[in-house]
Amino acid sequence: MTGDESRAGSAQSWVARHATAVFTLTALLTSYAALGLMILVDRGHLPGRSIPSRIGSDMEEASSVVLVLVLLVTTITVTRVVEGPPGVRVMLARVTRWRVPWRWWLVAVAAIPVVTVALAAALGDSVVAPSPSALVDELVAAVVALLLINVAEETSWAGFLQTRLERAHGLLVAAVLTAVPFALVHIPIRVVAREIDSPADLLPQFTVLMVLCIIIRMLLGGVMRGAGNSLLVVAATHTSFNRSNNVDGIAADLLVGQARPLAALGAAIVVMALILIALRGRLGRAERLRLDAAELDTPAPTPRPAREQSTRPGRR
Repeated sequence: MTGDESRAGSAQSWVARHATAVFTLTALLTSYAALGLMILVDRGHLPGRSIPSRIGSDMEEASSVVLVLVLLVTTITVTRVVEGPPGVRVMLARVTRWRVPWRWWLVAVAAIPVVTVALAAALGDSVVAPSPSALVDELVAAVVALLLINVAEETSWAGFLQTRLERAHGLLVAAVLTAVPFALVHIPIRVVAREIDSPADLLPQFTVLMVLCIIIRMLLGGVMRGAGNSLLVVAATHTSFNRSNNVDGIAADLLVGQARPLAALGAAIVVMALILIALRGRLGRAERLRLDAAELDTPAPTPRPAREQSTRPGRR
């Protein structure tokens, strides 16, 4: 082995031992660099602000697409370094895994919108019947969001980071840890959306975002386990939450009133709690290792105590 090969092997080994830290730092740096450019474009300091409107989009949506592309490239690159081409193939198999128990598809597609509408109605909103064209528009918007945004997004957060953190900490702690960078990369999006206009807005916005992100990461972590590591079902759940929470989503088409945002948050909490209760006893590291081993058709390793756990990520 040459000196260059030895150094390359040592670097790869180091990245493998610190995969979650390398991914998180790289994702944050590249995301902030890319979204910083989008903010400069949005504020008119760089050309191109009119480009999204020419294709029926806006700067917030364009920034979201840029973000998920940066995250996806980072995820594939780090996965290939850590696990090689087989690791990338396993991840892609999880993205396209649609054969799961039907109840998990029902949870992914319908649970949050239905509970959102029910809670909003209980809080005083009126439920109205949307027009057929509105339903068609909503279906198209949901499919586009799923395929262009949420699949790539959850490949990074659920498929890479949260999965690896679960091997060391279990579902609940991993969800909280994942929520931190998950919230941080959304801060520039809120700057583009004019929800953050000054440095004084950063702390309160981040605090609210962290609470929401912890709930979402716990919800999606439960779905990922219940649906047998299907990132497609996880992404569909993420899409259904967004379409229940957004001002132009399915819940907004069905409701008239001011309770929808609170109802969407309440729905996420209710669905999350029910999933975690249903999966009680399967929230620890042993279940994560079992699921990952099943993808490789190998025996699951026995989890060691956290203080003895190696920082080297296991194979998937």
